[in-house]
Amino acid sequence: MEIGKKGRLTLPVFLPKNGTHYEPISWEDAYKKIADSLNNLNSPDEAAFYTSGRLSNEASFMYQLFVREFGTNNMPDCSNMCHESSGVALSETIGIGKGTVVLDDFADTDLIMLIGINPATNMPRMLDSLQKAKDNGAKIIAINPLKEAGLVAFNNPQQLKGMVESMFNLSATKLSDLFLQIKINGDMAVIKAIEKILFEAEKENPGRYLTMNLLRKTLLVMKV
Repeated sequence: MEIGKKGRLTLPVFLPKNGTHYEPISWEDAYKKIADSLNNLNSPDEAAFYTSGRLSNEASFMYQLFVREFGTNNMPDCSNMCHESSGVALSETIGIGKGTVVLDDFADTDLIMLIGINPATNMPRMLDSLQKAKDNGAKIIAINPLKEAGLVAFNNPQQLKGMVESMFNLSATKLSDLFLQIKINGDMAVIKAIEKILFEAEKENPGRYLTMNLLRKTLLVMKV
């Protein structure tokens, strides 16, 4: 928290040989160190260029032009780096390294659970799909430490109704039917609790909720 309140860095920083702390250096010195390091490689493919997904489209375009002009395609993006392990695990367990549903499935489902994601903040276009699902009768459960305003009341800017509601501060669409505000790092406890309740319900009514085999495997993995 203390570091976060100090604001952004205004100069490049460099950790000298045998140094214990990063030290500010000039932009000219920083550029020279980068250029010297790149020019001393035996091959451009010895370098890997990594950046954040929050970079603007324009900066990303210039960045990839620079990397390709330098002579390599070693540009792992943040999605690749962040989801490499989960992609491998999913491929080994369910046969595909990503989600098994498509966006159109939202319109035909009965229940949508949003766990640990902030669609109103990070993926606002998803709210349109959630609204369509809601209009079709779906229930939406949000499990998150953060209570997002967009999931409580949503005015769709792509619709005339939503624009009017927003302009005149009228009632908006309530997306989430249930908001469970857990503590940070409480998601595993919630999932375990849901699994245990389903397990007990399945024992009382076999075949109604989930197959016992699937539940046993799930609970074994989660060590409940």
